[in-house]
Amino acid sequence: MLPRRQVTGIFPALVVMAAAVVLTGVNMQSRFTDAIAWVWVAAVVIATASIASGIRTYQRQSRLDPGIEAVLPSLGAQRPSRDLVRAVKWTRGWVGVPRKVTIRYASHVDDRDVRFVDQIVTSFSRRIGEEYRVLKHVPRRCLLVLELAPPTTPVSREYQRAEQVAKVLLGESSTVDITADPDNGEVQRMKVKYDMGPRLAIPARRMQIEKLLSSMLPGRWRAHWDLEGDEVTFEIRPPMPDLVLHEPAPSTKQLTHAEYKAFMIPIGIDEDGKCQYWQPSVSPHMLVIGGTGSGKTSFQHTVLTHLAQARWRVWVLDGKRIEFAGFRTWPNVELVAARVEHQVRMLHAAHELMEQRYTQLEQGTARLEDFEPLALIIDEYATFKARVQRWYKTVKPKGAPTQAPVLELLSDLARLARSAKIHMLLGIQRPDVEFLGGEMRDNFGARLSLGRLSPQGAMMMWDSPAIGVALPRNRRGRGVTLSAESLPVEVQTFYTPDPAKLDKSDTRDWEHLRTLTPLETDHPRKTIAEPSSLIDGDEEIPPTYNDWSTTRITLFDGIEQPAVEPPAALPSNVVALGARKPGNVRFEPEPVDVEDDDAAAAAADDDEGYGEISEGLAGDLEVGDLVLSDSTLGVWVVVESVEPDIVDEDAMAIEYRELDSGDEGLMTVSDNEVLTYRRPAAA
Repeated sequence: MLPRRQVTGIFPALVVMAAAVVLTGVNMQSRFTDAIAWVWVAAVVIATASIASGIRTYQRQSRLDPGIEAVLPSLGAQRPSRDLVRAVKWTRGWVGVPRKVTIRYASHVDDRDVRFVDQIVTSFSRRIGEEYRVLKHVPRRCLLVLELAPPTTPVSREYQRAEQVAKVLLGESSTVDITADPDNGEVQRMKVKYDMGPRLAIPARRMQIEKLLSSMLPGRWRAHWDLEGDEVTFEIRPPMPDLVLHEPAPSTKQLTHAEYKAFMIPIGIDEDGKCQYWQPSVSPHMLVIGGTGSGKTSFQHTVLTHLAQARWRVWVLDGKRIEFAGFRTWPNVELVAARVEHQVRMLHAAHELMEQRYTQLEQGTARLEDFEPLALIIDEYATFKARVQRWYKTVKPKGAPTQAPVLELLSDLARLARSAKIHMLLGIQRPDVEFLGGEMRDNFGARLSLGRLSPQGAMMMWDSPAIGVALPRNRRGRGVTLSAESLPVEVQTFYTPDPAKLDKSDTRDWEHLRTLTPLETDHPRKTIAEPSSLIDGDEEIPPTYNDWSTTRITLFDGIEQPAVEPPAALPSNVVALGARKPGNVRFEPEPVDVEDDDAAAAAADDDEGYGEISEGLAGDLEVGDLVLSDSTLGVWVVVESVEPDIVDEDAMAIEYRELDSGDEGLMTVSDNEVLTYRRPAAA
């Protein structure tokens, strides 16, 4: 125990009072009576301050003594002494607590042992009642300096849970840095430094850890791996919008060749709020698939208005004949072919233009930079192909091939049009081989699938029977596209209103369309002339396929209607939409228009494309299988990955996406457990 202390301010106070008595006697003999009062006032003040300082020092030392007694056994001192532990600084207040403390220990103490310093810090903090940390340790001088640790916020249960899960998945030796929401304390981000080495070099293991984390913690999580630095950052996935308006900036000048090479068409917004693009100079043609009501046609409207506003030359093949009726008078849209014979002539014209440009390049009379880009939008290719085959039977000349030549020309365009600055956007409900051969499908490097896919369609589109199969329901415009790194990512495509489907009450959509209208018209509207019938005596011979494929394309000489027609009168309760800022998001999903009964029935049947119900071992499951995860509720899930569990070698970790909700999840089952599943049917 330390020796007892006395209040140190009493003796100086007595000395001051004695000095005041002496000065009083001197002043009385000198007859300086006025100074006597000031002497006693000063003496009382000094004596009071001395006593107060002594009391404060006494109380501070009493506050420090328990900490000194706690660390004395570790300092190697022969007898208790307060000189070994001194408080250099104190916090504010009458007494306060030691803010900075110097501790000296004997030279024979083994200070190389890490437990020596930890024991001193722990013992001192416990007896003082505050948290301290090491500020400086100088073994040469046998000196240890402690400082008061900054206050820490109380750790929530969610915080502790997140740290425990991270250590279970990445090892107890890992260090976890957690960032929580300051408002509600929910964990938003975790940065983990691990020591698992090559085990995490396998992508399947990393994906399994992500799935396990999402299963064990609330919310949907994703990970950013730094394999070189042995570090990973987990964060909550941000929510995606239900509808994003397309709002490009109008162009006031023609597109140069350098600008053409860098030109990109916006596709949609991913979960990070990052815009995904189609760059025609890199991926010359784009394939878009999706059933009725998935938002495929609206996306094609977005591409059309973006190209027209950038002053591209745009041709449209309207497979349904009415989906682009509202854009027939749109500036820089030269042709909108709705009739099958017009569609055939337009494709022949595109092929002729390609051959003409190839000839100019071959002869050296033109360079690629001299050509203006042409965009060819083909909607509902399967419908067009079927209509062409029926129509060709009625106009086929004698000696002509059995298949319409235009279909071969389309394959040539897919292979060769890139070098002639001709780019295609082809829309179809499903890229089956009977409509798109393997070679032709491979020429469409840019891809977008909208809505839920069948496992066969997902396999043809993404080489995986699981990608895009279980997207969320009732999300028009939600799909999967390729990122700049050529990886499938989920996006919400940009929305463009169809002027042919608006009425006078849709004032906001009319106003939005006006912002998309091109400022300049470089490519006026054209029309396809009707070929003349041949007269053989009294018999009139209708035009043949050859007549239609070579008929003239002339400037439109009819009465032009404005591209955008605002309502003549607005209801009293309707307010016109003001100017929007770029990137404005509006959460007003459009109703789904069911235009094809067969397609609607196929969309309603979620498990279409799968075989009969079977039972088998969990270890025999494959990616793309449909598994019954809950027999009581009838919940089916799509298998996205099957890997051995990283914790239990005799178990399988199955990553899945629920067929109804589209939510991701993970379940761990024994590898010999029997599950009910349905395998994708053969395409």
